[in-house]
Amino acid sequence: METKNHDDDGRTAVLPQELPFAEPVAVDSEPILVIDDEKDVAEAVAEFLGTRGFEVEVALNSRQALGLIHDSNFSVVISDLRLPDLSGVELLDHVLEADPDTVFIMMTGYASVQSAVSALKKGAYDYIVKPFSMFELEKTVRLGLERRKLAKQNVELSHLMRKLIELDQIKSNIISAVSHEFRTPLTSLKGYLTMFAEHLSKASPSKHPEATWLRAMRENLNRLETLILNLLFMTETNSGGVCLSDEDVELGGLVSEAISRVEPVTRVKNVRIDFKHDKGEHLVGDSEKLLVALVNLLENAVKFNLDDGRVEVSISNEDDHRGVVIEIEDTGIGIPPDKLSSVFDCFMQADMTHTRQFSGAGLGLPVAKAIIEAHGGKIDVSSRPGIGTRFRIWLPKRSGVQYGEPGK
Repeated sequence: METKNHDDDGRTAVLPQELPFAEPVAVDSEPILVIDDEKDVAEAVAEFLGTRGFEVEVALNSRQALGLIHDSNFSVVISDLRLPDLSGVELLDHVLEADPDTVFIMMTGYASVQSAVSALKKGAYDYIVKPFSMFELEKTVRLGLERRKLAKQNVELSHLMRKLIELDQIKSNIISAVSHEFRTPLTSLKGYLTMFAEHLSKASPSKHPEATWLRAMRENLNRLETLILNLLFMTETNSGGVCLSDEDVELGGLVSEAISRVEPVTRVKNVRIDFKHDKGEHLVGDSEKLLVALVNLLENAVKFNLDDGRVEVSISNEDDHRGVVIEIEDTGIGIPPDKLSSVFDCFMQADMTHTRQFSGAGLGLPVAKAIIEAHGGKIDVSSRPGIGTRFRIWLPKRSGVQYGEPGK
């Protein structure tokens, strides 16, 4: 049995009935509208797609189709190009206006393929030329539905991404605001503790428990201040607004200050820090931020060291005097090879399990790296598990010089 349809140029086109339909394929029920003024053609297409698991409605003219489109939401619309009242291309505008995600498939004859191509440019998904195989039509429908599904997922992912970006910005704003607010009372507390310690030492030269308590308070305030500075710098880095001051920095004094800052940690583990350098190494940079970077690196070297271990710090000038090299090497537990590439990731330690031995937010190394790179420098790490870790920092002596840049 054959179903006949008139092609657009007046000739009779044959739409073959397939061999007995295969078993229906289970699919998520998707509503489909078939539009054709040839009732036999429309019903044959609807019957076939119905056996494939789709919900199908039929319209025999544009007016009937517009009513159904207005009242229902169709995932797919399959329309003949030539209709008595509105053309398939004109109908396409109404379909996409109702739902831009609708998969619109045009049925056409060879004589009007150019018109079908024009429909593609206006938003149709595809066209199929009469006479066509029912299974070819089914394939086109399924591909169109898959694209529709992916398009919706992309929209959902875009909305989710925007939401995540907004939440990340809110988080950064909160961290920045809280960190700034913490700095003021911290500075005040440090000042009063310093005055109180001086007053106590003058009033009673002998040792008292109060002196030990004050020292513990000052040490913990310094740790809290370092954490706040790390958080502030990370929020600056994430917002792309890192601001560095240009000061004359005497590196020897800066490293010595950093060593004194980590003295409470070295005292607990009995770790010795040896500092070797030639006097007079200077560069232009932000002394406060460089101090934070050095404290972070030294704390890391001490924290992951063995009891009674050693840290060696050295400063040297490059032969061309364009940069300064700082090396920090410890005798600690080392870093496994598979963890070495992630040591500069935020909130990461080589061991981040709940049973880990070493405390910390995992901000020290990424902040140190960010500060060094903001100065135009570079930091490298090498390590041997069970033997120790070595950080090598290169910093330019003047602003604007990048690592590896030829001398001028």
